[in-house]
Amino acid sequence: MDDEIKKIVKAIKDNKCVLVLGPEICQLSHNILADKKPKDFDESLKIAYQYYIENKIDKELNKYRDDLLEFDDYAYLKENLWVYNHTDKDRHLFNFAKWFFDNTNEWNEPFKEISQIPFSLILSLLPDTNLADTFESQNQPFSVSKYSRLNKEVPEIKHKINQERTLIYQLLGDIDARDASFTFDHWYEFFRNLLHENPSLPDQIINTLKNADIILFVGVRIEKWYIQLLIKHLYTISSEDVGSFAFAKLKNKEETLLARKRLNIIFDEKEPIEMINKIFNACQENKIIRPSLESTSRIKATVFISYNHSDEQIADRLKVDLERLGIIVIIDKDNPIGFEIPKFINESIQKADFTIQLISRNFLTSPWVAQESLRAFLSAEIAHKTVLPCEIDESLKDETFRENAMGMFDEKIRKISNSIKERLDSDEGIEDLEPQRRRLRELKNNYDSIIAQFRNKNRGDLRGNNYDTGFQKLVESIKVYISKPQA
Repeated sequence: MDDEIKKIVKAIKDNKCVLVLGPEICQLSHNILADKKPKDFDESLKIAYQYYIENKIDKELNKYRDDLLEFDDYAYLKENLWVYNHTDKDRHLFNFAKWFFDNTNEWNEPFKEISQIPFSLILSLLPDTNLADTFESQNQPFSVSKYSRLNKEVPEIKHKINQERTLIYQLLGDIDARDASFTFDHWYEFFRNLLHENPSLPDQIINTLKNADIILFVGVRIEKWYIQLLIKHLYTISSEDVGSFAFAKLKNKEETLLARKRLNIIFDEKEPIEMINKIFNACQENKIIRPSLESTSRIKATVFISYNHSDEQIADRLKVDLERLGIIVIIDKDNPIGFEIPKFINESIQKADFTIQLISRNFLTSPWVAQESLRAFLSAEIAHKTVLPCEIDESLKDETFRENAMGMFDEKIRKISNSIKERLDSDEGIEDLEPQRRRLRELKNNYDSIIAQFRNKNRGDLRGNNYDTGFQKLVESIKVYISKPQA
């Protein structure tokens, strides 16, 4: 494996690699281009534009046909910039752009590989939804946000940027939303905002860029002036020791010199598609690749995840991974404010085929464990439900844990009892305290039985670096139980 590829894979694994994705990922041979083989994206665009004008333009625009400019006369098309005026005469530009990106399928295969590589953040320079559509068709975890010239507010990123859910941020907006109009002025506004107190990028993205070890440019053309400014700015806000790579063949020595001297970027002589393949294969070797939809059959099952809220991060990760396989996941955070916890627990266990318990120190000392665990175990015996306990820390293996937990229960019960006594002496209500004490006593009284139930079962292992292997074993267990006939 090349040293550069090793660095990239390590950065991906450490959540410190950002992908900047442009249109020149591979040689385009658009299905309408017949035997013509364009040398680059610009030429493909030019040939496609001429075809569109001659064959696909809206009938209602025919009256403007003689007045339409040639491709070379549209300077912004040659710069891959889009100007959508609201006049009938220029409406064909929007229609052409949408038609072009909707009908270009050469990106499908590299997009599939990109969707399986666990990038945390992808900055897309493509003004369409093909990349997001590929993530969705492959059932990969992702979310989409975008810079919109029509929206003056910077969009809020509502989840952490990490490998568990790739964030696709569309720098050029979205053609379908008609906000992908980027001109010289729009790029100027974008960069001006980046340099002032009202940045064009959300804080989470800026922080991700600052912490990146590698900013990986794929399918990006260095000769574009706005690309040079973007690369320079991204490099500037990144950490001082960031290694920035742009993998694309350059046209001449001048461009190579520009990349090395002005922008401090290392260029590789490999084609972008070849580089994507190498990174994909290296991620496979390092077992960090996401399984594709084609290689994973959909699983018809419903799962209830039982966990302590202190372990919310791993519960969220497990939820996303299970849903990618078609599994319906019930988790308390998806329920509306005001739902009754005991009723929810009971109904969830009854609805679910499986109850996955995320066993941790927090989980085993939660006042709700007695109710939740005992109901799950009882349901498994009576209603043929299946409990799948999974360890996420070392608590069950700690010989002193049981004694320490019992001591903690006694101390909590003592404090609540004292508070109850003080309130009664002051003729105050105790309705909020009595249920807490009751749950703690129930947990303490049933604790040895609960611990024994966990220790006597074969448990899954979702601890730290064991998560990926443990998750696969968990899925295989679900498949085994589903395939067995009901007793």
